[in-house]
Amino acid sequence: MNEIELRHLLHQKPELAFNEYETQKILVDYIEQLGYKDVRKIGTGIVVVKKTSQGPFVLLRAEMDGLPIVEKTNCTFQSQNNFMHACGHDFHMASVCWAMRKVIENDLKGNYIFVFQPAEESGAGAIQILDYLKKENMEISAAIAMHVTDEYEAGTIASRVGVLFSASCEVDVVFKGVAAHAAFHKEGRDAIRSCVDFLQKIYQTNWTDDLVWFGRLEAGSARNIVADRALVQGTVRSKDLKSVENRLIQIKQIAQESCEVSGATCELIKGSVYRQVEVEENLYWLLRKIAVRKDMKFIESPIKLTAEDFGYFSGHFPTLMYWFGTKKERSYGLHSPWFLPSDELIEVAGELFFEILEQLS
Repeated sequence: MNEIELRHLLHQKPELAFNEYETQKILVDYIEQLGYKDVRKIGTGIVVVKKTSQGPFVLLRAEMDGLPIVEKTNCTFQSQNNFMHACGHDFHMASVCWAMRKVIENDLKGNYIFVFQPAEESGAGAIQILDYLKKENMEISAAIAMHVTDEYEAGTIASRVGVLFSASCEVDVVFKGVAAHAAFHKEGRDAIRSCVDFLQKIYQTNWTDDLVWFGRLEAGSARNIVADRALVQGTVRSKDLKSVENRLIQIKQIAQESCEVSGATCELIKGSVYRQVEVEENLYWLLRKIAVRKDMKFIESPIKLTAEDFGYFSGHFPTLMYWFGTKKERSYGLHSPWFLPSDELIEVAGELFFEILEQLS
């Protein structure tokens, strides 16, 4: 089996966060066939260690989890369940495996850690991997990852020094009222009314370069009863975690003001928190140098509001992350049921990974 066939097999069997059992088995079998001996299972994730000398490790990471999306690509290796690798994680895993094979074939001297990380989409699985690496006292001089996107033309590389992907926090706002029959609504406290007022204020606020977005609403129990509860779920994204926290304070103040409309009360609940992804300057210039030498188009990326738990790696090691363009004819966007990077680009992405490892070894 080669990396293209591996990608097809992984794409057909996507699994959600912390349930990547079959994905783990497929990868472990393949990695051991490549000749790697030190293959460690960390929960549903994998850490592969190759050490040939004294000194720190270079870490290369791919994500494993899929999304609860029904695929509509109609490709020959379409998902066989109701989940989908709609964010390219199957492509990432295959590209890392390509680089791993090249390391073996070229007898590349150096110390490497290859990470296949669970639960990037939800649950911040990077924390689990980092906890393990810290427990093992592994010194890491650079951590590397990429993310595919059809925003850019196939083979294009985009990155920047400093913050590349924003920090983010999932947020729930719960409004609690008092139920009453609609005919006697003055006796109740309407959670929906406060919730609606809250959303209107959110939409009217200028968040400048930050993102405050609520995409799900759940409220009430019957059409003729004053709602005693309303829930809105959203996301907050900014350049760093401190800025995210400041926005959360502002959101809570708005929610409290909206409670005065009906006499309801409110609670703000934080969900998964993702640190910003940062690119270390020397690693950025190394990437740019390699891309130019390979005649790959390089774009200076703006800060993206895309959240990525690779940011947790940025909090501990010098990190390099970049966009890898996959657009051929049209763009569908990440998390689309039609998103499907081309097989032929796995070699391009894998070779770029390998050259970065070669330069850092």
